[in-house]
Amino acid sequence: MMKALKSRYLYLSLLLVLFGSKALALAGFNGSLAARLLEPMPAYADVRSDDLVAGIPLADRHVDDTPNIVAPSALVAAEDGTVLWERGGLIRRPMASTTKIMTAVVALENASLDMECTVTWGAASTGGTSAWLEQGDRLTLYDLLIGLLLPSGNNAGVAIAENVAGTQYQFVEMMNAKARELGMLDTHYVDPHGLDEEGLYTTAEDYLVLARYAMRNQTFREIVCMTSATIYTLDGREISYVSTNKLFYMMDGVMGIKTGTNYEADACLVSCVNHQGTVFYAVVLGSPTDETRYSDMVNILEWAFRHYRPVELINSNYVVADLALVSWLDKTVTVRAPYPVSIPIFDLAGLITQEVQLNDWEGSITKGQKVGRIIWTQNNEVIATSDLVAAETIDGPGFKERMSIGWDRFFGGLTQQAGHAQTLIYLPEFLDISF
Repeated sequence: MMKALKSRYLYLSLLLVLFGSKALALAGFNGSLAARLLEPMPAYADVRSDDLVAGIPLADRHVDDTPNIVAPSALVAAEDGTVLWERGGLIRRPMASTTKIMTAVVALENASLDMECTVTWGAASTGGTSAWLEQGDRLTLYDLLIGLLLPSGNNAGVAIAENVAGTQYQFVEMMNAKARELGMLDTHYVDPHGLDEEGLYTTAEDYLVLARYAMRNQTFREIVCMTSATIYTLDGREISYVSTNKLFYMMDGVMGIKTGTNYEADACLVSCVNHQGTVFYAVVLGSPTDETRYSDMVNILEWAFRHYRPVELINSNYVVADLALVSWLDKTVTVRAPYPVSIPIFDLAGLITQEVQLNDWEGSITKGQKVGRIIWTQNNEVIATSDLVAAETIDGPGFKERMSIGWDRFFGGLTQQAGHAQTLIYLPEFLDISF
């Protein structure tokens, strides 16, 4: 439906440019209808019942705050790859110039940064977005990567492919082999730049895998976080670039990584953002316009910022329990965590339970001695653990004390009195994670 509307829009635009408004009437459109059809199509953000929060459809969750976006495929994930929210994450879609993420990965892993590269006529004449390369230019691979990733130079992509692998075809084979190695089974490349559409596809989930992998490479991270750069050919020609990624100017902490736009793929964006020390990855595929891809990206990232953040589960000042010292009639030892425990928590993933495991203690106990542990679980998965230790040193009873305690227990047993103090646990069963 969307492609049909686009075709109709392009058809009307061509008629108007070539023949004027009379052509529209001849084509069967009155003036007011033609004017309405030629207006930019509005994009309607929505929330869908099959959008996933922590892997569960919204229809099965009671969640009031969810991303309201236009793109048909998108996701946002924690640094470790845990997907917080997702829409159409397994649907195959073209990815336009985000293809160049894989181009850069393959080049970085198969050639040295100082390798001298020569731009052929075929590379220089590649259409679309340009790195302003000319036939015969000689550059290092590092500078070509800047031309690939900042201005999204299609000609830089071809030049990299030809110099690293000999031909574009051989380089694309390397790209697809790398995709398979990474487990990106729903991804296929046909060129090193993303211009050609037939046979070019990926999924939001696959591109999350690729983005996290690419950002482990220090050189890749260095380049994609640049907002501008100036390079020099080995013959001394200066070329200046500005990043196509406008997200840098829309929020703090942006670390890259790549834009992509063309007719079939619509507007795509893959991002990595550090928000107050917590890193997020996000993918948007198929947003209708350049503007909506950024509003979609900001929407899902800001939603993630609200719901996923570091939480202190316990600290060493908190009294977890008073542990019974069973060698005594009435003594307990204070129990604490030996160190603070903080982890990122996704508050919409479910309640967090706190299980305290302790055994009554017999004999002497020394400050810092391990006496048990805490286990935190969320959605039936263990998310953290901590040892528990004694907060003080208490000696066990001596001979005379043991005799006295034994006598008291004998008579206490006759009167059904407790033989020792009871362990008291103060940590609540559930952790309050309201942000």
